[in-house]
Amino acid sequence: MKTRSPSTSVNLNPSDISILRIAGFGGCLISGYPHEGGGLFEVACGMIETSLSQTLQSTIVSLVAPPAPCVTKHLEKALDFNPHYVVLQFGATDARCPIRRRSVYHHSESSTVGASRPILTVETLTRETASRHGRPASALSLLRWEIASLLGHIRKIKPITPLFRYVAAIECMVEDCLTTGSTPVVLSPFGYGSRYSMKNAICYSNALHELYASAPDVIFVDCIRLLADFPRRLIFQHDGIHLSRMAQKLIGGAVGQAILEDILRKNAFDAVGALGMGIL
Repeated sequence: MKTRSPSTSVNLNPSDISILRIAGFGGCLISGYPHEGGGLFEVACGMIETSLSQTLQSTIVSLVAPPAPCVTKHLEKALDFNPHYVVLQFGATDARCPIRRRSVYHHSESSTVGASRPILTVETLTRETASRHGRPASALSLLRWEIASLLGHIRKIKPITPLFRYVAAIECMVEDCLTTGSTPVVLSPFGYGSRYSMKNAICYSNALHELYASAPDVIFVDCIRLLADFPRRLIFQHDGIHLSRMAQKLIGGAVGQAILEDILRKNAFDAVGALGMGIL
């Protein structure tokens, strides 16, 4: 993505909450798909709005099954909103090890990333597709996930996006957010029903944790740790990829809480600085 000059229209003082702007940029899961309403981004914004007793402005750019390296240039659509915070949700596609190699997104290390793939938004998905992805998990789902995991081990299936490409793409998006004065909120992958793919999700999440857990001006939400205490059948839909309503609500609450804590921290820092200068 091309470098943008810091936007003078972004008010970096979080105490001015009357114009707090939050953007969401990610795959279909950030919108709550395949459910209608109650997505993690909606839950987070609602929580922040209620806690601050102020109206906030939000926008969301939700793409269909996008590996992170393929969509970094589309972050501009979210940054054009001049947000204070940008929630970045990628990894659900990247860390997955698909049994069927039908995905046109799948690329080798030597391929040109995203060269011939049109970028689709979640609005382009049909009701039939949403209905299929919206099937709740059952005992049959658990068996399906174990078979997928076994086949993954036997075939030694590689993830859709190599770890180094995934991390590089996230770093690029984080840097672009910081350059424009926005605080990036990086979400780890959510995990999978398949234990084989889940190992990759944990590895990818750990890499992000190492980069951003203590990084200044970056918020990191470890979704895998958040969901670890719950049975997989309560977290995932039948396909073992899309999230249940409960998981969406849990993650949205964690994202909202993380942003609220950052706002309070920045307000406290501003107050201390003002006191030191004799303003208060």
